[in-house]
Amino acid sequence: RPDNTPPLKIKRGRQDLELRLVQNPDILKDIRGSKNKQVVVGFAAETHDMEAEARRKMADKGLDFIVANDVTRRDAGFAVDTNEVTVIHRDGRLERLPLLPKEQVAEKILDLVVELLP
Repeated sequence: RPDNTPPLKIKRGRQDLELRLVQNPDILKDIRGSKNKQVVVGFAAETHDMEAEARRKMADKGLDFIVANDVTRRDAGFAVDTNEVTVIHRDGRLERLPLLPKEQVAEKILDLVVELLP
């Protein structure tokens, strides 16, 4: 997110514009300590080493499972209505979903959450 936001619109004509960014809080990591009978799911939109990066994030944030996808694909991820994801479970099990409409991907993710509810 921007480090600071100007109070007024920045008018055209300024030669040099510089945008300083700061990291947002890590909400998933923050709720890990307060986890109480809830299922915590993360998402990893990756451009390389998708599985390794997703596994790292899952371990770092203490997730029940993580949904990873390769956002470099033209038929999946951003700006399209389909996605192909890999669900990585805490026990290391992989569940690869085929290319599906995003609504069906969401339904599958919710089914997995329900399976983990007490």
